[in-house]
Amino acid sequence: MRTRLLVGISLAVAIIALLLADGYLSARPAPVLQVPGLRLDVGPWLTNGAICTVVVLILTVLATYELVQLARVRGHRPFGLTAQVFAAALVIGPYVSFNLTPITGGYDESLPMLWLAVALGFAFLWQAVKCGTQHAVENVAVTFFIVFYAGGLAGFMTKLRMEVGGPTGVAVLLFSNFLVKITDTGAYFTGRALGRHKLIAWLSPKKTWEGFVGGLVTTVVLALAIGHLLHTAGIVRIEQRYMAYQWALVLLGLLLGLFSAAGDLCASLLKRDAAVKDSGQALPGLGGVLDVLDSPLLAAPVAWLFWTRMFHVVAP
Repeated sequence: MRTRLLVGISLAVAIIALLLADGYLSARPAPVLQVPGLRLDVGPWLTNGAICTVVVLILTVLATYELVQLARVRGHRPFGLTAQVFAAALVIGPYVSFNLTPITGGYDESLPMLWLAVALGFAFLWQAVKCGTQHAVENVAVTFFIVFYAGGLAGFMTKLRMEVGGPTGVAVLLFSNFLVKITDTGAYFTGRALGRHKLIAWLSPKKTWEGFVGGLVTTVVLALAIGHLLHTAGIVRIEQRYMAYQWALVLLGLLLGLFSAAGDLCASLLKRDAAVKDSGQALPGLGGVLDVLDSPLLAAPVAWLFWTRMFHVVAP
């Protein structure tokens, strides 16, 4: 437990510090760095989401590698390098698309779907070149699943950061992921204190219904409390077109709490299928990167939907 706490806190502090640096840089005037021969100023690329994208990219590539290893333990044959390259591209895509808007004239949301189509086509091509017809459906399907699960879902983190933009984009990303991770913490302590009824015994024997409810309550309470502080401080002000911001925060807590729990169970399903306890050993005491990223992955599209489509952040 001591190692788990030390590694977990160190990782959290490092990620938070990097994202805050990203927010700080985005609030500063971007340097003018003109590429010779091109009508392209790369200065904003260095200050507008670069650090956040790199952080998500590193975590995604490591999680993709662990997913490939889990699949191979189970006897599948995914194309590891292909999965990592295309998963990485799905994370980088929103950052590139957004920073190209001065040239393209607008942010194109269809590019991730196009890239998934390219990924599928490349998986078919690689299968034909390397393996012929042997295990074709299995190899292509598992590779594509890993690309979408790791890269497609993680890409919503960079989409959220870039679409909200600036320090506010960093703030909503940090706030959302804090709520996702606090769900697990609330469920753990509530389950230890009050847990009696197993949630899904064959999948995750330690999880209980009491812990599940406790995690949801914890997330909703903290979403309301911290969200209120951010709102009154003018850091994250939610538009009140449909409902008072307090109810929007309650909705946010419920949604992220539910998808956080679901994301943890989804990763448990994969690990249970591979007959392993952790996805890897990259983080002593915590397991692998996927063990840390499992809940944020499934919750990332929900956070993006909430902050950019269901509600919007009012500019300070």
